[in-house]
Amino acid sequence: MPGELVLTYRLEERIPLGAGAPSRPVERWTVSVVLDRSASDVREEIGYAHVLVFTLEPGRDIGELADRVSGTWIDVETRTDAPRLPADLVGDPARRNHIVLLDRVWLHPDHRGHGLGPIVAAAAIGRLGRGCHLAACYPAPFEAASRRPEDRPRAVEALGRVWAKVGFRHWRDGVWMLDLSAEDMQATLAELIAARSGIDAGP
Repeated sequence: MPGELVLTYRLEERIPLGAGAPSRPVERWTVSVVLDRSASDVREEIGYAHVLVFTLEPGRDIGELADRVSGTWIDVETRTDAPRLPADLVGDPARRNHIVLLDRVWLHPDHRGHGLGPIVAAAAIGRLGRGCHLAACYPAPFEAASRRPEDRPRAVEALGRVWAKVGFRHWRDGVWMLDLSAEDMQATLAELIAARSGIDAGP
């Protein structure tokens, strides 16, 4: 699969105009993924990623934002029963913490199995996670309509293996974490590209 990926980042910002409307400190990014086959001068949109950059207020927990059914991230009111991050990940509980949430990565079926998903994820996190100390994801199939319920555990396990290549590790309750202060995303991206080259060179 010669060529290069072109990622285009679009920020959706909502500004409430009603008096007393609450502020939602969430950046919602859509990343379009285009394959540029330079040799044939063909550009093809092959997928997208949804990424949220969230300012975690003191006293709130990242687990409050995970939708356990859809595997997506939502902005919700504080829940008292949400699991709390360990102190070594939270940092100073009295300060705001900036976290990048990998909501979803989707690729056209024709372009799956070539190692592109982790590359898109690593590139997007590296770009949008600047200033963030933590990345999180919730591996779950969001194309649920085409799956049988009994297939879900196997799909979740497969997605976990994919995101582990980016550096994510399971934390608890289906939420996976990536400590950005300890990971060089540029180095990770280079390793993923090299691994993908090996896939294409295989039989």
